Amino acid sequence: MSAGESAIHDRESREEHANHLYDLARRLRAGHERGQRALSLVPSENRLSPLAQLPLQLDFYNRYFFNEDHDPGFWQFRGGESIADIETDVAQSSLSALADAPFVNLRPVSGLSAMIIAISGMGGATGSTVVCVETASGGHYATTGVIRRFGYVPATIAVEAGAVDLDGLRQILSSQKVSLVYLDLQNSLHLLDVAAVAACLAAHSPDTLLHVDASHTLGLVLGGAVPNPLDLGATSWGGSTHKSFPGPHKGVLFTRLPHVRQLIKDAQFVLLSSHHFAATLALGLAAREFEHFGPAYARQVIINARRLGGELSEQGFDVARCGDGITDTHQIWVDVGDEATTNKLSGALAEAGIRVNIQADMPGFSRPVFRLGANEVTFEGATETSMVQIAEAFASARDGAVDSAAKTCVEARRSFGNPYFFPNPEQASVDGKDVRSK
Repeated sequence: MSAGESAIHDRESREEHANHLYDLARRLRAGHERGQRALSLVPSENRLSPLAQLPLQLDFYNRYFFNEDHDPGFWQFRGGESIADIETDVAQSSLSALADAPFVNLRPVSGLSAMIIAISGMGGATGSTVVCVETASGGHYATTGVIRRFGYVPATIAVEAGAVDLDGLRQILSSQKVSLVYLDLQNSLHLLDVAAVAACLAAHSPDTLLHVDASHTLGLVLGGAVPNPLDLGATSWGGSTHKSFPGPHKGVLFTRLPHVRQLIKDAQFVLLSSHHFAATLALGLAAREFEHFGPAYARQVIINARRLGGELSEQGFDVARCGDGITDTHQIWVDVGDEATTNKLSGALAEAGIRVNIQADMPGFSRPVFRLGANEVTFEGATETSMVQIAEAFASARDGAVDSAAKTCVEARRSFGNPYFFPNPEQASVDGKDVRSK
């Protein structure tokens, strides 16, 4: 190849590479726009408000911040100096007020990160037993593995309709040295009976710590729609901040006890360096907004979840029951058939503009089912009327009328009321307008 030919080839290669990058950018933008229009019924996801999104788009995304203990005299990294108070004051004070807990650790970068820190910090001496919820009852898949990796002995307990098998727990307590009971119920239509476990520990093993991983219901707790685990006797609690709570992908841990706060902090210090500064700023802004909107939002999530489950049942879907009702959380479970049928309907719904979550290991089911959540659409302003229309769209998609389902999805979004956040982050004030309030 001559020098001239080589130059042409290099130029064409650069152009091809640049066009590829432009194509990737177009695909990202198109996918984002589809996501903005979609009705997401995934219980483990939520949407950030415009205000909470802001830090993720700015320079702070690339910065470290280690001055969380208010040491203004020495800055290793100065990139966050000008807005450090959004973490140290806004995020800390808002989350502390929402959780009614003086000690908040907002360094975890996810729910699993929070789990690792909590188990490591509170698991006690090597060889101690840490109790968690069996996966067949709705426990997290990773918990026993995390327990083993830190040199502890995992012991699992069953949970049925939110009630822990106390006989099984007492047997474990009497036969093993249990340092920590880690209640990690992630898949449940029922609220976890934390008070009964706390009473059992007080009677049979008062030195055992009790942590509640409330990743799925964190927003419902902070919004006051379901009980605070600390009020029920838990030593600590926490979880991920992007499920029923409309925050970024982060984790948080709460306690009212100084010595437990130190156990958590000591573990966090060696297990986690960068805590994703911009995401922490986003969490602080989401929490400050939630102080205004949270109670109304949390109540409506449960109302909408129950209405959606009831309407799906009316449309002929096999909806799991929670006692005499549908659900006590944001989750709704629907069995639509075998694996092929379930996947086909999921695809049809996606084409129509509804995103659902398929889970293969749900308590009480031997095949994959829809695990739905009313949290994200409620955050955007969905009403009970919206739930009726979404159920109608499900029925149309099931019956092969995807175009009709898509039109109904558009109508459902039009039925939304005001969102549970300030739509304009530059004007986050009431100004006499019809905004949500406590």
